Amino acid sequence: MKLRKFVIVSDIHGDQMDEGACDGALAFTKEYNPEIRVIAGDLWDFSAIRRGATADERSASMRADYEAGKGFAEAFLKGGKQNHLMLGNHDVRAFDLAESTDAVQADLGERMVADINGLARRLNAKLLPYDARDGVLEIGHLNVVHGFHTGPSACAQHGRIYGNVAFGHGHGIAAYQVPGLKQKEARMLGCLCKLDMDYANRKTGKLVWAHGFGYGWVYDDGDYVLNQARRIGGRFHASTEIKAY
Repeated sequence: MKLRKFVIVSDIHGDQMDEGACDGALAFTKEYNPEIRVIAGDLWDFSAIRRGATADERSASMRADYEAGKGFAEAFLKGGKQNHLMLGNHDVRAFDLAESTDAVQADLGERMVADINGLARRLNAKLLPYDARDGVLEIGHLNVVHGFHTGPSACAQHGRIYGNVAFGHGHGIAAYQVPGLKQKEARMLGCLCKLDMDYANRKTGKLVWAHGFGYGWVYDDGDYVLNQARRIGGRFHASTEIKAY
């Protein structure tokens, strides 16, 4: 059967990216050369427009944030035949801002949305919303979402809802097999952002954050193999050659 390779990355967070992790993921993707490439949300951080943003967050450069995320997307999606750019809970802040009743904020939001839509078109990427129903990408029998739950039970919650699913959002690496006669597994794939961002300094939840991404291949009948790349000692460990026996 025909094999199509894929790579799924998530949670880059714009100017909050970990440059070493991003460089490693890009180097792997270039060598692996997958047909299907997925940015599964939170390409940008957009902390300055978060509801309830602090004065320090509001002073952060939106341009630097946008340009950092754009640069990663351009490098990652280059050469892909099926590109997907999914919105996460951070990215969607621009779309929410465009709906503001404050005209100045709405104008800024509309400009940001136009830039994001233009980037997706230029990179030949399908743009998916951050939505529990409409923001689901299917790679064969594997569902990909940005993520809607965090914490120790996040994999179980996603698995019960979406079945075979890969997601980011929680920044950690975890797996859960859903009980049942048919095998269904949920995977949290890790992140490519800094592991010590300021907003999480006093949150013990960040101690499970880990740099990682998912990759594998899908058969023409929908069956798939999903592998986990994890960064250990500053380097990702992954296989670029695949064989079926």
